[in-house]
Order: sequence, then C-alpha cells, then structure tokens
Amino acid sequence: MLAAGLALYAIYWVVGIVQPQIYRVSFLLVALVLIFVLYPSIPAWRPRVAAVDWTLAAVSVLVLAWPIVDFDQFVYRAATPSGLDILFGAVTTLLVLEATRRTVGWILPVTAITFLFYGYYGPFLETVGLEIFAHRGYSVARLAGTLYMTLEGIFGVPLGVASTYIILFTIFGAMLQHSGAGQFFITWTMALFGRSTSGAGPGRTVAMSGFLLGTVSGSGVATTVTLGAVAWPMLRRAGFSSEVGGAILSASGIGAIMAPPTMGAAAFLIVEFLNISYPQVIAMAVVPAVLYYLSIVLMIEADARRLGTRAVDVDVPSLGVLTRRSGYYFLPLITIVALLLSGMTPFRAVFLATMLAIALSFVRRETALWPKRLVTALETGGRAVLAVTATTATAGIIV
Repeated sequence: MLAAGLALYAIYWVVGIVQPQIYRVSFLLVALVLIFVLYPSIPAWRPRVAAVDWTLAAVSVLVLAWPIVDFDQFVYRAATPSGLDILFGAVTTLLVLEATRRTVGWILPVTAITFLFYGYYGPFLETVGLEIFAHRGYSVARLAGTLYMTLEGIFGVPLGVASTYIILFTIFGAMLQHSGAGQFFITWTMALFGRSTSGAGPGRTVAMSGFLLGTVSGSGVATTVTLGAVAWPMLRRAGFSSEVGGAILSASGIGAIMAPPTMGAAAFLIVEFLNISYPQVIAMAVVPAVLYYLSIVLMIEADARRLGTRAVDVDVPSLGVLTRRSGYYFLPLITIVALLLSGMTPFRAVFLATMLAIALSFVRRETALWPKRLVTALETGGRAVLAVTATTATAGIIV
C-alpha cells in the first residue's frame, strides 16, 4: 500500500502545488522506507524483514522528516549548517548509498564514495604529485550543507527527474499493463508475424512485441520478463537454441530504454540537463530505436536460416479481428505523443494519457481497473521507480 501511496503522491504532484524541495525530500523518504523493507540487507532473507531493515527505515523517516518539519529555517542554514544538520546529512548520505547498494549493487555507491573522498581530501593530492586534480578541499559541514540542504546534491536534478518524469511514466506503463495492453501487444504481434511460413516468424514476433511493450514500460528488465513468460515456449518450439532464444528475448526487451514515447531514465535526464523539450528527445530516439530493432530482426533472419528453425502455428485471432476488438489499447500511446507534439508538458500529457488508459480499461469487464486492480497497478508503478530513485539520489552526490 505504501508503494501505491507513493504513486498517488506523484499523481497529486501533477495537479497540486508542492514546493520542489519538500516534494523531493518526502518522495525520497517514502522510497527509502520501501527499499529497506522490500530489499533486505541479505538477499537470502527475502521476504523476511530483519530488525536492521526496520531500523534503517525508521532512521530514514527521522533524518528526512527534519528538513520538512523545520523547512522555513532549514533552507537558510545551508551555508552554515548546525551540528544536527551535519549529523542528519551524513546519515542521509549513508542511507542513500546503502539503498543504492541494495538495489543496483556496489559499483555506483563506491564511485560516489570516491567522489566524496575527492571532495574532502583535495588538498592532499598535491603532495602525491597529482597537482592537476588538487583543490582547496571541502569541509564536512560544507559537504553536508550541499548534499542534504540544497537542490544541488542528493535532491538535485537526477532525483527530481525520477520523482516526476520517471515515476509518472512507470505508472502509465503499469496502468496499461494491468488493463491488458501488455498481453494485447504480444498477441497482436503474434497475429502479425506468427502465421508467417518462415522459421524466423517467432523471432520476429518477439522482437516486435519487445518494441511495443517497451513503448509503454521504458524498463528493459520488466519487458524481458513479460516477454519471456509468454514467448519462450514459442521460440523453443520453433527450434531456436536456448542461447539464441535467450539472446532474442534479452535484446528485444532491453530495447525498451530507447523505444518512444516512454523510454528509460536517461531520456528524462537528457531533457533536464540539456534543457530541450521531450518531443525533441522522442524525435531523436526514433531513428536509433528503429535501427536497433531492425538489426535484431535481421540477425533473427540469419539465425533462423543457420539453425533451420520452423514456423509455429500460433492459436490467436486474425490481425483484423484483434485490431477491431482491442485496438483501442493504442489510443493512450497515440494520445501521449499527440499531446506532447501540441506543446503540452510531459507531466500533463502522461497524466491525461494515464487517465485515458484507466477509462479504456472499462471497455471490457475482465480488464476493468476496479479499485483492487487499480491499487495493484499503482503498487507496480511505485515499486518500479525505487531502484531508479536510489540510483539518481546517488548520482546527485557524484554531480
């Protein structure tokens, strides 16, 4: 339920008024609590939540509630933080690094720690012959003030992107997925390519399904998992080896990060850091996305001939029947692109497209997003952004 609450909070941010620093701090607070509960310190303990996990979740609430409770005075102390500010800032930094370790591994936290040491020990680099990298150094107070008390560190642009663009698009993808759009896209591509007499037909089906699913999920992992559950048996029946079949699934799924209009986190960071519009990013992403999936299809054709694969009889309705019956699933995708091209902000565009996806789910009783299924979809959207939130908060430290 907390993950669903995080998703609802992001939706409220679109239509409500929340001060940016308060929003980012409170968003990270909820995300850290969820990470420490859902990602145990020792993976083998899953799904049990250990005492240390509850403790870290409680500490997260303490140190991130402080900027909100004392906000009016807090923002003016960034240049001269109090002892409590420094302590809470240091603890918050450690919590963010630990959350990142739990969600994506050690490499990014170690990189951030290296940059922290560089900031603190800058003057000593001159004594070891690295004058070109040396600087006057930054005190613990200044590091804490910048990282914890401003919008330049942990709560900088990367986290701002995760708490606005990314979560809204993950919610959009979750709504489409739970309303049956994901299964429709797979079935639709099966109807389009699955009846091909060529042995490459099943592989082409997977590649195009990956593209269509990727347009709404923006997550390579989620798209690969969804594809694998449905398409793996078909690839094996067609005669693709385990290695080639796995390669087709992973390559088709990971392309979601460049499949417009959702794409991955990098697309939204490009918007903020380069100060360009999201439609521009979509326009630039079309060419590499088309070339990427075209290259996959061409490799599938080559592998199908090399392995001597065969066509598979797919028991799905005809393409025309499917399109007439469920083609409305394409409407949210068309809508979001049209709204972006009309000049609407990405936030409003994805919000309206999400509302449309929810409304269209009621076209058929079995796909309707009644409260229970709607909450599940919100939870999916909220959980999907947790790893990205931790990663972008750590990226803020590096920046």
